[in-house]
Amino acid sequence: MITILSGSPRKNSNTIRVAKALKHILNDIQSNEEVRIIDYNGYDIPSANQGIVDPNNLSPWQKDLYESCTQSGLLFILTPEYNWFPSAEIIQTVHVMASRPFKEMWNNKVIATCGVSNGRGGRMPAVQLSYTLNKIISVFNFETVVSAKMFESQFTDKVLDQDGRSLGSEEYMSGLRLYAEYNLNLAKKMRG
Repeated sequence: MITILSGSPRKNSNTIRVAKALKHILNDIQSNEEVRIIDYNGYDIPSANQGIVDPNNLSPWQKDLYESCTQSGLLFILTPEYNWFPSAEIIQTVHVMASRPFKEMWNNKVIATCGVSNGRGGRMPAVQLSYTLNKIISVFNFETVVSAKMFESQFTDKVLDQDGRSLGSEEYMSGLRLYAEYNLNLAKKMRG
């Protein structure tokens, strides 16, 4: 299984457009593997001062997130760029769930990051997220690889429609396909 985290809490966000486009490409390349999108529009992880996430009492959204990530060998983490940073929801997911009770979400995976912007942007949140994930992998001694191949989705609303279909930019779609192919190949190598 492959899981795509669409890390924007906004309904019909640019990030979900990219997630849908990526899913279309992954299904086209490798139709025999299930690809799931976790839409952060349903996000319900409490902040640290509001309580903890109990691994034995997960909400339906949290359970879907946990089980999908656990069953996947390849995770794509997409985040909108908010003032050069990843979304608070993606950061909070890592903050709360990158811990021993949830280690199976993060162990034995390839994780690829993507930053999403409606202008020129996307690089910084993808890079910052990769730094954070690498630190967690190191601390917990996970056998996981954070991919060097990131994607910067620029001018997203001008290149993708609401269903993740191309609006005609061959350069954008070619770049997104290369991102998908590279990370699929890396995940295959990790599995042996």
